[in-house]
Amino acid sequence: MTSMNKNAPLHTPAIRTNLGRLDVYDTGAPPRPAGSTHVLVFWHSILADHHIYDAQVAALRERHRLILIDGPAHGASGAPIGGFSMAQCAQAQEQVLDALGIAQPVICIGTSWGGLVAGEFALHYPHRTRAIVMLSPPVFRSSARLRDGFVAWGARWLSGTNVYVNGVAKGYFMPGTRERETDFMARFRHHIRDIGGKALAQVVRSVLLDREDLSARLRNIVAPTLFVAGTYDTMCPIEDQRRAAAQLPHGRFIELPTAHIAVVDAPTESTRAIERFLSEL
Repeated sequence: MTSMNKNAPLHTPAIRTNLGRLDVYDTGAPPRPAGSTHVLVFWHSILADHHIYDAQVAALRERHRLILIDGPAHGASGAPIGGFSMAQCAQAQEQVLDALGIAQPVICIGTSWGGLVAGEFALHYPHRTRAIVMLSPPVFRSSARLRDGFVAWGARWLSGTNVYVNGVAKGYFMPGTRERETDFMARFRHHIRDIGGKALAQVVRSVLLDREDLSARLRNIVAPTLFVAGTYDTMCPIEDQRRAAAQLPHGRFIELPTAHIAVVDAPTESTRAIERFLSEL
């Protein structure tokens, strides 16, 4: 869904990638660049879209160029071409950058699924990676496969129901976030109801059940890395996240009092952490 906000990033023509047709949003070059200006590439979590980063777009677009990618079967992007790996997501991100003519190394920022994509991009394309920000990435293959299997099954058969939508929101956000009747929460619930079906189930299965474990390969990421975890994240327990981040050669770990989607639960604190990280590169 394209935002009608006049300050929203411009919706580019859909870009063909190895994963299918992806919707991309681009703020363009900042109007008044000062100091170090970067290209920031954002990838969202499953069952959400680029709108989880609305607060970050508003805060960062004046200084940096922001590229926001909606993954397959999310937002207005097309269905995936079968199952896929996180490395193939990184390849699709590279294809987006090529299509936009962006050759300089970029900073990858990803939440959950997007955090995995950021890690894979840094591993496979180190020459194109200036730094990465991983927010609550599920780097360990989940031991809760029954739960993840239900999420994938529900994406196929239950995504239009209040039970499924509210269950996802409960896992993603703090109670205060869920209870506020904001435009974002209304859009979030509508998005899940609107994108359900076979294509979404394929994506959820690829991300939750079939992905390669990233935890053992974190030590090979040479790019500076900011790793953000939520104290109350039931999907990625904080101690697991802390242990994973300790493997990063050039990593910094930050804990925020949030659930799984820190950029929505704590938009100001998340943005400040990103801004501090960027200023120190």
